[in-house]
Order: sequence, then structure tokens, then C-alpha cells
Amino acid sequence: MSAKPGQPGQQQQLEDRLFRHFRGWNWSERARDTSSWLWDFGYDIQRHGLRKWACKDCILGNRPIIATFTSSGLQNAANHLWREHKTPAPEGEKKSTAQLKSEGALKSSQPTIASVLKLDVNKPTEQNIANSFISRFDKQHFQRMLVELIVSSNQSFSFAESPILREIFDYLSPSVSIQHANLSARAVRYKIIQEYNRHKQTVI
Repeated sequence: MSAKPGQPGQQQQLEDRLFRHFRGWNWSERARDTSSWLWDFGYDIQRHGLRKWACKDCILGNRPIIATFTSSGLQNAANHLWREHKTPAPEGEKKSTAQLKSEGALKSSQPTIASVLKLDVNKPTEQNIANSFISRFDKQHFQRMLVELIVSSNQSFSFAESPILREIFDYLSPSVSIQHANLSARAVRYKIIQEYNRHKQTVI
């Protein structure tokens, strides 16, 4: 289920529904950082200095009880989104524990540098090779470079999903796939907007 209503009229209807559930609350003044992707799926409200995330999908579905979490407990919000609405984290963002367990990402069968390169980490030399590969790859730096490439070369967001481009990345470093570092078009868009919002005062 999408957390984004289609029309302005529907948006107002959902906001009215929100404040019927939370009388005495108002919009947060956003005193803290709101860069987390989770704020795209939750209303940011406050009362008497307490700031909360209220689930947009619960409001959209007109549920009798709306899930809320304090702004300091957003990992619980991420778990709720996956368990109740099957909303995954955007590609490249940290997944909730609930999503990881559901996808089986915590299983020991998950690919590793050692298994991909067929290294025996019980042998010191091969152990050093595996550690060297792992330590050289910085997932966040890779994603920043990918976004910068797309912006600087004026590519469409979907360029990040090019199968050939991803093959090149895997050829250069298996860590890209192993660490799920590739970005979807949606994730690229999100990161660009996130960076703009973070620096918009400087830009203006």
C-alpha cells in the first residue's frame, strides 16, 4: 500500500482524519533532523515537546488504531511498516530487523566475499585477501559516487538500474551485490532530494 495520496482533496481528508485521532496535537516544528526515509511514510506531529511519527498507511487505510512511535524510536516504525504494510526500505537504505528476517538476509547462506571468490578463510593468506576486499569497499561512498555520476552526466534516475552497469560494478567488486549497494531509480531520487533539503539554505 502506498503512503502517498493522489489528490490535494484526499490529502486534506487524510490530515483531518489524522487530527481527529490526535486531538491536542499539531504539526511538528521539525526541531530535529528529518532526513530518515521513514518520514516519507509518517506524519510528523508534536504535543508538549513530544514529537511522534504517525503511520500514513494506517491513516490511509482508516484503521481504528493508528500506529505511532516517538521520533527517537524510528526503527520500531520501520518494523511496523514492514510487518503491517509490507513497505520495504528504499534500496540503499538500512532495512528493519523485521524485513531482514522476512527476506532471510540473516541466514548463514548469504553470499560473502569468501564464498564468491572461493577463499578458505582458515588459511591466513586467503583470510587476508578476503579482509582486504571487505575493508576496501565503502558502501556509502559507492552510493554517493553513483548519485554524483548520474547528476553530473545528466542521466535519468533509471540509469542506476542498467543491467550492464550493474554487471560492470560486480566485475570491479563483488561487494557491490553482496552488500546490496546498488540503487534503484527511486532510491537515487530520494537521495538527491535528501541532499538538496540538507543543503538548500546554502543553495538559496
